Amino acid sequence: MKRKERKKESGKIWTVKDVISWTVGYFEEKSVPNARVEVENIMSYVIGVNRLNLYMQLDRPMTKEELEKFKILVKRRLKREPIQYIIGKAYFWKYEFLVKKGVFIPRRDTETLVEVSIKYLRGKESPLILDVGTGSGCILLSIVKDLHNVKGVGVDISKVAMEVFNRNRKKLLVEDRAFGVIGNIFGPFREEAYFDAIISNPPYVKSDEVEKLQEEIVYFEPREALDGGPDGLQFIRLLVRDSYPRIKKSGFIALEVGYDQATAVKFLLERAGYKRIEVHKDLSGIDRVVVGWKL
Repeated sequence: MKRKERKKESGKIWTVKDVISWTVGYFEEKSVPNARVEVENIMSYVIGVNRLNLYMQLDRPMTKEELEKFKILVKRRLKREPIQYIIGKAYFWKYEFLVKKGVFIPRRDTETLVEVSIKYLRGKESPLILDVGTGSGCILLSIVKDLHNVKGVGVDISKVAMEVFNRNRKKLLVEDRAFGVIGNIFGPFREEAYFDAIISNPPYVKSDEVEKLQEEIVYFEPREALDGGPDGLQFIRLLVRDSYPRIKKSGFIALEVGYDQATAVKFLLERAGYKRIEVHKDLSGIDRVVVGWKL
């Protein structure tokens, strides 16, 4: 029996397993990536369990209300809305973060920035860090959550991002050590050595390449979190230029960069006065994080 005919079969009791199986096949027909994972994530959200416990619910009949809700969310995903916006959360580093449209979705590549920052902050005495363009707060809050002696400030121009940031710092129970500020780069801060580290996943995609990205990114994620100007380095130039006076001696700046930008960013850091420049690769072997020290 064809899929459409099965779906219309009258009087059929649809179990969780039936709905997952049918929808995975439909997603595959429509070329939705990671079909099974995405369907299971939607189903977990609809019936209120995590994916691990989902398998204990496979034989449970779905209610009419659950089926309607599931259908609505599936239609959103077929329009290429990111799964993270649909279910309202994303997994990053060791934690679950709340996200919503208007806030950049955390990526696994960015975990390299967290890993490198934790490596260099560990052992410092009560360091204060700044996360520029904090978005959901995934970078800063992951670091603060892992290192209990660290305090941090996240700055972002977006009121939506700051709302999500504050919800996440509460969710991760770090409200006493992580704080958010609305502003443009260093606008809210005085020009003096203040931070032990400045970290950022800045916009670094070339303007003419933004439209070539996946539909999920182009049509749903905030362009200001992506577009780095004609050469992709517009924001990074400002960030590097103005960061040096605000970092304490023996402190560092750590930046996520595009796959072909490490050499250029290294030059910008050297010109700004940073020493001992380091480049760190992500899990795919791509030069992903550039670190400069104020010695």
